[in-house]
Amino acid sequence: MISRGGPGSEGVPVAHSAVFQPIVDLAEWRVVGCEALARFADGRSPVQHLDDAARCGEQTVLEIALIRTAVVAAAALPDGLFVTVNAAGATFRHPALPDVLAGLRRPWGLELTEGPTDVDLAEIRALVTDLGGMLLVDDAGTADADAARILAARPDIVKVDRAPFWEIVADADARARLEPALAASREVGAPLVVEGISQPEHLDVARGLGARLGQGFHLGMPTPAPELGRELSELRRRIGVDAPGL
Repeated sequence: MISRGGPGSEGVPVAHSAVFQPIVDLAEWRVVGCEALARFADGRSPVQHLDDAARCGEQTVLEIALIRTAVVAAAALPDGLFVTVNAAGATFRHPALPDVLAGLRRPWGLELTEGPTDVDLAEIRALVTDLGGMLLVDDAGTADADAARILAARPDIVKVDRAPFWEIVADADARARLEPALAASREVGAPLVVEGISQPEHLDVARGLGARLGQGFHLGMPTPAPELGRELSELRRRIGVDAPGL
């Protein structure tokens, strides 16, 4: 599915689509959800497009377009999976967001990406609760203020970014830098998702951090919704993980 939305280099909408990467319960060894990720027809990364949009004052407009595309595409996902989408703090307050998310006929979550420190995290927590979704704090381990952000937002799930996770894979002593965020997640009772699990040996490292959930190429590739059933079948054949409908 290709949609058009968001500013291009000259204000022209940019064609984009949504893919979905599995999220695996590491205890039950079962796919339980997916993160929606944007792909742009021009080959540039979502970060590049969002940075361009931010410079034009249109990041929120682009993020709403990406979420809308993901919501429409998610209708083709197998039943029994939750879906998460990414948004910066300002996008949570966009008046169109509730109606866009109402199109999701399955459990969903909003991933709060790293951004301005003046965001009212208690307000965001209340907004997501009122809408009936889960709040996820994304990119944990990439900023010194992560622990404070987690304690203020009291999210349902905390996601450990792949960069600090790979640092720990390479050097176990690097865990000390992540420990404040890990302690904060334990304090608020938020399970951890570790991103970047790309090798079998990463699983033990993730579990050693206390992760309940995992995400990464070893646990499933970002895949268009109509093809996800086939990807999950291949995942079961390759590593024995279970999934709804299999």
